[in-house]
Amino acid sequence: MSDIAIVGAGISGLHLALRLQQAGVTTTVYAERSSEDLAAGRPLSLPVRFGKTRDRERELGVSYWEGGDDDTLGVRLVARGEPGIEFLGRLDAPASGVDLRLYLPTLTAEYLERGGRVVVLRPDASEIDRISRDHDLVVVASGRAATTGLFPRDPERSPYTSPQRVLTAGLFHGIAPVDPGHIHFQVSEAGEIFSTRILTADGPVHGMVVEGLPGGALEQLASYDHLEDPAGFEKTLLSLVAEYAPDLRERINDREFGIRRPGDVIQGGLTPVVRRSWAALDSGRIALALGDAWIVNDPLAGQGANLGSRIAFELAELIVAGGPFDEAFAERVAERLWRIAEPVVAWSNLNVAPPVEHVGGIFVTATADQRVADAFVANFNHPADMWEAVKSPDATRAWLDKITEAG
Repeated sequence: MSDIAIVGAGISGLHLALRLQQAGVTTTVYAERSSEDLAAGRPLSLPVRFGKTRDRERELGVSYWEGGDDDTLGVRLVARGEPGIEFLGRLDAPASGVDLRLYLPTLTAEYLERGGRVVVLRPDASEIDRISRDHDLVVVASGRAATTGLFPRDPERSPYTSPQRVLTAGLFHGIAPVDPGHIHFQVSEAGEIFSTRILTADGPVHGMVVEGLPGGALEQLASYDHLEDPAGFEKTLLSLVAEYAPDLRERINDREFGIRRPGDVIQGGLTPVVRRSWAALDSGRIALALGDAWIVNDPLAGQGANLGSRIAFELAELIVAGGPFDEAFAERVAERLWRIAEPVVAWSNLNVAPPVEHVGGIFVTATADQRVADAFVANFNHPADMWEAVKSPDATRAWLDKITEAG
């Protein structure tokens, strides 16, 4: 029976560990932090898990957040200008936002309860080589620089060399909920602002993400010291929301608005990248890249955690089929997993590229036609279908014709 090391205890690493556990494969998860430290620390990210990811959670037996305050039923997209764009599309299955400081410790506890093993360790490349000597295969699911150095950037699949958005995200009180619950997404010349309901250990709050274009007005938030001057940070944020997302500003109660707790803000920027998907270690073992160790997508399309979960399930199937876990195996894995990841990466990269006319045409049509709005939003749960719909003007015309003729 195989013995697999999984370095990283994020969504992709834990979904892989739980899936292999179901198949009777021995695993050890090497986590950078204990669950207690994670729960008490700063937020990691604010992922929305779409319907297919939630289906996988049900398969894993970890669907703890069903039909609650975190359910998201649609996406509202607003862009002021001529022509104005505004539509609310329905998802084909409810999505969910759960604070990772609640989500990850819960899954880790379940993995341990089922007999899994967790070692708290922050390994670098040399430590991964040492770990590999105790296992048949190492899967690296941690996006830390010390571990991703094993997997060089793939320039043919990585068109960007710098962040395309400057990110500020946080958890806030004082934003009125919407009915039905949905992601509010506002597009402007300065970037994008979106918000959604997030379930935390203290109950539901709102997550807000500001994705500023480099050099634009929204960029300033990413360098504002929210710990030193939280009131000033909140005032600046409200001012920018009023200018660039006025619909969202109307839902904010000034007296109640504020950061959920000190430090509940994320700032910085992510460079979209695809890295080489495996490495041969000095030990003679193979290390496979998973999650952020392999692919980093800008969060604008909301696909990072969802792709990580999808790839984890696919990788589990390949591992269960058996070794030897050699270079030939690694190449088979790379080919199969890239077929899944490629359209998701392409769509995510399109989201941060300059606007293209045919995608704008979808938004204009969706504003006037609920069928198109629903079909577009449903594809957040089907990213390969989304890419097929937006990859070219001809593809978009064919997709729109199919939607409107079917109705």
